[in-house]
Amino acid sequence: MPRSSIRRLFTSAFALSSEGVKVYGLHIGDPDFDMPQRIADGVSDAIAAGHTHYSPMAGIPALRDAIVSHRQRRMGIEIPRNRVIVSQGATQALNSSLQLCVDSGQRVLFPMIYFPNYIQQSTLAGVEVDPYELDESFQPVLEKLEQQVTPDTRAMLINTPSNPTGVLFPPETVRALYDFARRHNLWVISDEAYSDFVYRGEYLSPLSIDWEYPEEERRVIAVYSFSKSYAATGLRMGYMLAPNDSAAFRLELMNEPLTGSLTTPLQYAMVRALEVDDTAERRDALLERWQLAGELLAGCGLKFASPDGGLFYFIDISPTGMDGDTFADRLLAEEHVAVVPGSGFGLVGSRDAAGTLAFTPNALAARCVRVSFAAPRADMEEGVKRLVAFIRRNS
Repeated sequence: MPRSSIRRLFTSAFALSSEGVKVYGLHIGDPDFDMPQRIADGVSDAIAAGHTHYSPMAGIPALRDAIVSHRQRRMGIEIPRNRVIVSQGATQALNSSLQLCVDSGQRVLFPMIYFPNYIQQSTLAGVEVDPYELDESFQPVLEKLEQQVTPDTRAMLINTPSNPTGVLFPPETVRALYDFARRHNLWVISDEAYSDFVYRGEYLSPLSIDWEYPEEERRVIAVYSFSKSYAATGLRMGYMLAPNDSAAFRLELMNEPLTGSLTTPLQYAMVRALEVDDTAERRDALLERWQLAGELLAGCGLKFASPDGGLFYFIDISPTGMDGDTFADRLLAEEHVAVVPGSGFGLVGSRDAAGTLAFTPNALAARCVRVSFAAPRADMEEGVKRLVAFIRRNS
């Protein structure tokens, strides 16, 4: 299984900062805002009330009901409570969804630039991966999808806004992807971790399209995270919305071997999180950083697709003559700025004659780095200025 390039840089940056060096951390998608106090109070109140024992495998009823109400307000869809499966973070939810949809030896489609956990989870599950092509603006090349589907393809993963590119697929593209999945009877796993952070353009969830069809024809498992939306990345809470009773039952069943039991006090805290819909405040603060980072990066002379949402810029640094890994290592050593090499966001697996699996980055990923604008504003501004100066010196 390949190691995440995010974690590699996290380790390097942590080691440097442990030596007393000020590191400008533009490598992690962790909004620096304080978690809302009501969530912290929810944890302590739950513990004080004795909610420290095992919970139902799909989550406590109060949280599942709160999620139903939240989604109804956001999307106009009233999801039955039994279709809501709470998870220990969106990462676990993605893993469960993949294992539900695709058996070992079968195939999944996901974009050629993707969150590294996708390839790690696929490898662990014995699932074969077919990355679908993106153009220079990181939009799917729809006309090439038909060439990639095989009789063993079982699912397609959609992530919009994307990690790492921040690109939002326009509604017509989301519909085209959904229609493709419907034609080929594929599951759709929709990673919606960044859906609360859209700065421009029209956001359309595949889940909304799915609910235009009768229940027996639905195919979307939507995955959500509390981590980014509520500045609670360390609490590891998320949830899945299942398209039918059978999928919901199996996702609930998988919670037992994967988690043992969901963390009970944290579930009560997430009920408190959903009592107030204040995610727009954090989105607006990030919007200002998104704008500032874009203005600063425009001065480096390199090509990049300005993100529509999420927490990142994904920049082509090939004019420096370096690949992403070399660039990130030197930037950290010389400027004490941490960014993530793009190589880990585009690994392609291949087997040798003995069947041994090895991974190499695709050319697009290898020449890019991911830059987060979720760091504290002053650190983000100084970090990007140092990044731009480094690029100018080496171009």
